Amino acid sequence: MSKARGITMLFASGAMVAGFGLAGAPAALADGPNTPPEVVAAIEAASWPELQEGQETWEVAVVKFLLVEYGYLDVTEATEVFDERLTEAVLEYQEAEGVDATGIVDEPTWSALTDDLGIVRQGDSGNLVKAVQYSLINGHGYDLDLDGQFGPATRDAVIDFQTGAEIDPDGEVGPITFQALLTPDEVSVD
Repeated sequence: MSKARGITMLFASGAMVAGFGLAGAPAALADGPNTPPEVVAAIEAASWPELQEGQETWEVAVVKFLLVEYGYLDVTEATEVFDERLTEAVLEYQEAEGVDATGIVDEPTWSALTDDLGIVRQGDSGNLVKAVQYSLINGHGYDLDLDGQFGPATRDAVIDFQTGAEIDPDGEVGPITFQALLTPDEVSVD
């Protein structure tokens, strides 16, 4: 066998192995590998809340926590009021992420925010944890401290939420769990 052909076969077999490895990967990391596909599909199909200046809702505070963490907003308290300062931060974030810069937190913006979120789990601390805690407390009625510490109480609340949302409960917040937290009235498996 020629050296060139051997190298080609090596690359081809490596690509095949990599392809099979990716094909076997779960659809959403840190959202429980055994989440039923129909649940994942229903959550992914749910509409994100569209937020814009003048609105006052708990989801606005979640956006503020995320943008503070990502370095686009400098506030000491994340209120539920979508003000001019938040519009400017959203515009700056959208431009940096290559999303249409509208100042409105829409589906493409939520998608970018979620991608940047990564995985939030026990032992983490900071504004990403506050975003998760705020969602659990104000969006779903959990009795937690908004302390930015992902401890056992936050993990237990995430597991309880995941169980109720039919997400395989692993206690970690990845993209599927995060979207389910923010789209509670939209998710339907039926």
